[in-house]
Amino acid sequence: MTQEVFDRLLTCLDADREQAGQRYVRLRAKIVKYFEWRGAAFPDKEADETINRVARRIGEGQEIHNLNSYLYGVARLVFAESLRKQQKEQEAHGHASALGALDMYAGLDAEERRACLDRCLQALSAESRELILGYYEDEAGRKIEARKRLAARLGIQLNALRIRAHRIRIGLEACVRECVGQAA
Repeated sequence: MTQEVFDRLLTCLDADREQAGQRYVRLRAKIVKYFEWRGAAFPDKEADETINRVARRIGEGQEIHNLNSYLYGVARLVFAESLRKQQKEQEAHGHASALGALDMYAGLDAEERRACLDRCLQALSAESRELILGYYEDEAGRKIEARKRLAARLGIQLNALRIRAHRIRIGLEACVRECVGQAA
């Protein structure tokens, strides 16, 4: 964002430069909260992207009558884009993990692999086992809603759920690798 575009944004917020600066800080904090409430991975980054897009439009000469409504509309779009990007990254990571797993397990039959996974799941605490099984139980189209419900049931944010599931999965993968190595 150029200084000229930023100045135009501040002018839209308030004619008094000091008041405009204070409104900008409050508005940015609200946008950050918006992303936090929705479980965004990087709320600060996404808030800045939202404000930059709005400022760019103002710099292009677009007249905005209700700046708050416009900002939240752009924030919704930025959040939707962020979710699509995360989903693509997760799918790519899942495909890479699956390909690596196929090579590692090539010599073992499905029953041996399943037995190793079951043994490793039983070694987890009841809470961790419930979390990881709940995290992966639904099919692609329903996973997001199921994960939101799981996070709500556990009393944590969606991002915290993702982090916990990732940590548990890393441990499970290590356990299964060790078990498979012993079985092979």
